[in-house]
Amino acid sequence: MARKSFKPFFRKLGMFFLIVLPVVLLLNILIPDKGFSENENRVLASFPEISISQISSGRTASQFETYANDQFFLRDFWVTLKAGFDRLLLKVENNGVYLGKKGYLIESFTNPPESHLNATLNAMTGFASRHPELHQYAVIAPNAVNILSYNLPAAAPTDDQDPYLTSVKNTLMGAGIVFIDLRDTLRNHTDQQLFYKTDHHWTTQAAYYAYLAMADPMTLDTSLLSYEKLPVTHSFQGTLSAKSGFRSGEKEDIYVFLPKGEAPEFVVNYITEQKKSGSYYATDRLSTRDKYAMFLDGNHAQVKISTPSAVGGTLMIIKDSYANCLIPFIAPHYKTVIVIDPRYYYGNLEQLIAAEEVDELLYVYNANTFFGDTSLELTLTPEEDA
Repeated sequence: MARKSFKPFFRKLGMFFLIVLPVVLLLNILIPDKGFSENENRVLASFPEISISQISSGRTASQFETYANDQFFLRDFWVTLKAGFDRLLLKVENNGVYLGKKGYLIESFTNPPESHLNATLNAMTGFASRHPELHQYAVIAPNAVNILSYNLPAAAPTDDQDPYLTSVKNTLMGAGIVFIDLRDTLRNHTDQQLFYKTDHHWTTQAAYYAYLAMADPMTLDTSLLSYEKLPVTHSFQGTLSAKSGFRSGEKEDIYVFLPKGEAPEFVVNYITEQKKSGSYYATDRLSTRDKYAMFLDGNHAQVKISTPSAVGGTLMIIKDSYANCLIPFIAPHYKTVIVIDPRYYYGNLEQLIAAEEVDELLYVYNANTFFGDTSLELTLTPEEDA
């Protein structure tokens, strides 16, 4: 029997790549860069600055690699395709996201650089020492990788958040900042869904349990309102699905907790955007890819919530997006709540505190963002020291 030759196949395969690769390269050059990924809900890298100092330090190569990855033609399609092949090869991790048990996608945790964490903590403790008149609290919420670690794939090489959370707790408590530790609270309620299965955020149910845990240290009367839990969408697909390519066809619910009976009137003022609302929820966001942004209309540099009938004074919340579904529980207790997102806020925090006559300050972050972000340090550092 004549031996079958594979040369024609490999010749055609070579011709295919000779044609496709230049076309893809040309498309990458011609198609304008995207500034934001709706699928991953994050800002995409822009073309890096080219300078002798950047090149000599090696940062340009790293930045260009990030830029090329973020702006690659049909990036979302290739991520999903790669995830499909990875599943065929029985791989359970892609782009730092694990394909966990019970349908969960779980974002990994990497130990933060000590110098970076110390800089953030020094900024927080320094701020506390400059403002002894403020009652200060901190909520650093553990992520699913911590609370639902039993749903990780076997032998998943992810680091442990617990020692870092404990270290942060000890440091902040030593500076007079009340650390509200949610680890036991959340672990006691793992019979309910505390984290979305396709997204990195906690659910409104988890935020409600956090609110109850915060009531005693912050002297919040939880009998003020009772709530009814209602779904607002059944078609939410989060950023972890987009980032990893796993479970790309799955949808899940988002719930809100609405007050039973008559609730106090309030106004939400989006300062930079110069718009006001009588609701904590931007329901038009439910028709977009980023449905979690329905809570407080997503992330804004500065938001002011006024509830004239409340008994509390003025609370400032410095936060990331985990706070967005928590704030509707807290705001009814204060006449004024000033919400600051350091990732977008470039004003003078000291002047704002004085102008608004702030009485209390609350940090609300998830652990992954807290340990990886540098914007909090910059916001808390006095301008003369920056």
